Amino acid sequence: MAEDMAQKKLRGSGGYAIAMINDDEQKKGNLGGPELFLAGIGRLEADRFVKYYCNKCEKEYDGAPAIQFENPNEELGEGVTLIEKGEYKCKTCSATLAQYRKFDAPAQPQASRVEQAAPDLEANPTAAIANDSFIPIQSLVGMSAYDSEAMLIGKVEQIGLSHDASNARIALKIGNRQVSWDGISKIGDIVLLKNPDAQTPSGGRCHACGYTNEGGSTFCAECGSRL
Repeated sequence: MAEDMAQKKLRGSGGYAIAMINDDEQKKGNLGGPELFLAGIGRLEADRFVKYYCNKCEKEYDGAPAIQFENPNEELGEGVTLIEKGEYKCKTCSATLAQYRKFDAPAQPQASRVEQAAPDLEANPTAAIANDSFIPIQSLVGMSAYDSEAMLIGKVEQIGLSHDASNARIALKIGNRQVSWDGISKIGDIVLLKNPDAQTPSGGRCHACGYTNEGGSTFCAECGSRL
């Protein structure tokens, strides 16, 4: 029997596509919220597409966008290998509609969806809370991480503490990027990062007087300067 397919709208950073996908692909494309993302699904065959929309052209086209990919088989460390990277491009203007990366990583324990639990993790860096049960924070290693534009940026390679002379914070190492816990929007089957332009000030050392403020502070508690 043919696998059940449903027609869905799949968002990308440079447009969207309408394509036929199965239940497993729908789960991969769900990065949090009601929308589905091409980046999470990866490569689909051209005959699965109904149409696509290009933000640059501001126009909708019938059929599939151009699909370009390569297989670098690049070792990224911690047993993680980049086995495929590709992008969907507009056939008219060549603008990128979406990018994806496919990794081969050591199998991780299957975890139920983890809701944001930063206060608990700051207090106990060894566990995350989901559905009233404890899940080792190390199970995040190997999860795919996406930015706020649904671009796959890599796998979580390590979790540790980022610290200076005054404080320490939980941070994730994703490729050559270090992301603080405050920079994470959601954790579930994937790690979704916040839009840096939309983030509220996170406190820290005041540029005017040097006082170290608590995270989330907008104004310095010592001199009143905006952080």
